[in-house]
Amino acid sequence: MNYKEYSYRHGKELFEVLHPDLYTEVCELLEKTDRFTHGQKKNYTIKHVFNHQFITRGWTPELPVEFNTHKNDFVDFYKSNVAIEMEFSRFEMFFRDFFRFMLLYHNRQIDLGIIITLNDDAFNQWGSTAKSYKSARASIEKLIDFLEGEYSSLINVPLWCIGVE
Repeated sequence: MNYKEYSYRHGKELFEVLHPDLYTEVCELLEKTDRFTHGQKKNYTIKHVFNHQFITRGWTPELPVEFNTHKNDFVDFYKSNVAIEMEFSRFEMFFRDFFRFMLLYHNRQIDLGIIITLNDDAFNQWGSTAKSYKSARASIEKLIDFLEGEYSSLINVPLWCIGVE
């Protein structure tokens, strides 16, 4: 699978140094996963593809995280102090991910976070079926824009951002 990446606060580099086996595992997962073709199979999304890939590699899915609120929170995947969030819907959900990662990082429950999203090439390949909602969808390009803008003064957790095609 083709992907673009962005290392925020040295997230990728820290991942490679602190968790070399997990880093290799995620890189192999990305390289060995076939490109997702939007709309080929009803009710089957790119998230299903990644769920299967991470679960078969021993990542804990939907790990509950306690933030002392009345809302049940969780991260999409967790393994050895690394949390992964996948965002393929609206770009506003990145902010929820930022807060989760920052709280987990502050509480020393994670060393870094990984966000997996789409890149603009994916939308372009999907054609007219995706164009109507492209402006509201999450993408690595929007994520990078947030992280390089004023939000960077607030987000203190190292992140490895991956935009899949």
